[in-house]
Amino acid sequence: MIERSIFANINRDADGTTTASYGHYTLQSALQPILRETSGGRLELEAVEGLVRASCEGTLVPPADFFALVPEEDRPMVDSLCRSLHILNVGQLARKDVTLLVNSQPGLYLSPHAIRQEVDRMRLAAHEAGMTPARIACEIREWPGDDPDTLAQFARQLHEANFLVAIDEYAATEEDIARLARLSPDLLKFDPIWVKRFAEGSAGTGLMRVMVARLERDGVRPIVTNIEEPWQAEFCREIGMPLMQGYLLARPQVAPTSFELDFPEEQAAPPAPGHAAHEARAYRTTPRFGRRTV
Repeated sequence: MIERSIFANINRDADGTTTASYGHYTLQSALQPILRETSGGRLELEAVEGLVRASCEGTLVPPADFFALVPEEDRPMVDSLCRSLHILNVGQLARKDVTLLVNSQPGLYLSPHAIRQEVDRMRLAAHEAGMTPARIACEIREWPGDDPDTLAQFARQLHEANFLVAIDEYAATEEDIARLARLSPDLLKFDPIWVKRFAEGSAGTGLMRVMVARLERDGVRPIVTNIEEPWQAEFCREIGMPLMQGYLLARPQVAPTSFELDFPEEQAAPPAPGHAAHEARAYRTTPRFGRRTV
């Protein structure tokens, strides 16, 4: 019964790409890279975020419009279907070290049994995709009216099943600090508006540098999103931000993607004769942002 709930609306194309169907709508995965800059200024693919692209009879439908059309009684099923879709598509990537971020609305699962069922569905999708749960981060979004205890229980069950947990729009308010303690995330997206305010002065830059270092020391990987201008990437470099995401760096691509060409794995090369090894690792001051995609 659980297997049918995942795969009844899943379709596999000849190239292995997965699509899903819901009524008259076709759902596809658009994957957006999350990148890490090396000490040599090279951008490496560390993770991807799964975004839904919906269409009806060939006409694209904005995601917000599509989800607004889903009846309340179907929302848990569609929420789960989208996660399974992204997991199956990322399983087709040649890179087996890339983490997948998938969105979730834990408030849709109102009982311990419903939460346990959803975690089991994710485990089954991961097994089918050939992915370990440790490569999948479930981004827990908190909506007005959500029960904090339910969200915490969802996070605990994800961790117990070896999945990762992510949170978004972190701005270090009292509520955010409490959410950080309650959900124990492995990844954390900063609020872009809050980051912009901190970038306006040297004091804010220093505070952000300390905060990023503390999060990493505690085992949390922070991410700055919505990077669309070069100064934002430079600010991330100044504060030691490990992970970056945004249209300046890479746009979402509908699966199948060209990530292998855009962000090839670095091949180790011996240092040139007469050059010290530390010179080969010298920091590049000019970033290489990779190929812009559409």
